[in-house]
Amino acid sequence: MRFTLGYRAASFKARVALLVVLLALCLLGWFVLRPPAAQPLVLAPVRMAIPLRIISAPMFVGMEQGAFRNAGVNIIAQPFEMARDALKSLMDGKSDLTLIADTRLMFALLDGADIAVLANVAQSRRSLGIVTRIDRGINRLADLQGKKIGLTLGTNLPYFLDALLQINSVGNDRVNWVDLDPDALHQAFKAGRIDAAAMFQPYLARLEQEMDGRVKVFFGEEVYAFRLVLVGRPGYIDSHPEEVRRVLKGLLTATDSIHADPVAARRVVGKMFKMDDALMARIFDPEDYVVSLDQALLLALDDQSRWAMKERLAPARAMPNFLNVTRYQFLETVKPGAVTLVH
Repeated sequence: MRFTLGYRAASFKARVALLVVLLALCLLGWFVLRPPAAQPLVLAPVRMAIPLRIISAPMFVGMEQGAFRNAGVNIIAQPFEMARDALKSLMDGKSDLTLIADTRLMFALLDGADIAVLANVAQSRRSLGIVTRIDRGINRLADLQGKKIGLTLGTNLPYFLDALLQINSVGNDRVNWVDLDPDALHQAFKAGRIDAAAMFQPYLARLEQEMDGRVKVFFGEEVYAFRLVLVGRPGYIDSHPEEVRRVLKGLLTATDSIHADPVAARRVVGKMFKMDDALMARIFDPEDYVVSLDQALLLALDDQSRWAMKERLAPARAMPNFLNVTRYQFLETVKPGAVTLVH
């Protein structure tokens, strides 16, 4: 009896020891073979100079809705009232990337600026307009002859205004151009010191609302499209390829969000500019926002360069090959179908 009990006790202890060894081996195998834990995405800082325009909507929506954070980039926003100041920030090395109008880009490139184009972010035919005072007898663009027209030089407004004047057979020498910054332009028009004004949104919409029924607005959709372009210095772009790709991914996500829920997007932008939603609904068009690089951008830069040289706003020179200033490879990597220019 003593022998039997001792054998059973030893057998039980052996089984327990075996189970302990097997459990230890299982735990060791789990630790060795388990998939590595996902590492948190480190946000790459990018200093972005952003013009305060409705057409900059993808930046505002992307920052508000987390598109850039999810793409792994921390946007350090530098807002500027004028795109020319945003460009200066870039050229002075105070920002890494910026958004500028294609006309501003054209002037900078003709002036020898070292800038590379990454993508066209927006294209709108109603972001600029000419507002006229009915009490001055201006009911059509041909009536601008002999009138004072306010605008902001150093922007794309001169090219836009010239295009609309020419198509309505009004020569530049038949009108008086008055150079004013946006706020002063707004006030000068209301006070009657000028007869008409070429303006950006949201100034245009606000002025139209304030002078309800006393103005007419002409957009010139048939002759002009305002393109907003993402650019940077080649040295930065080539040395920070991952940051550039993440910014492009964030912009693509923000643009998708604008298309999927335009009401939410326009409310983000409306909050930015302190504009009520009814007014935003009139001027915010989600179809304006497509991240791309197409041949139309290069053709627009060609046309505007010829205009600038013809008007002696830029020195006469051989026409640049604007394809050479694009870095289309970055967008092509992130979204191949978005690049349709010939290269």
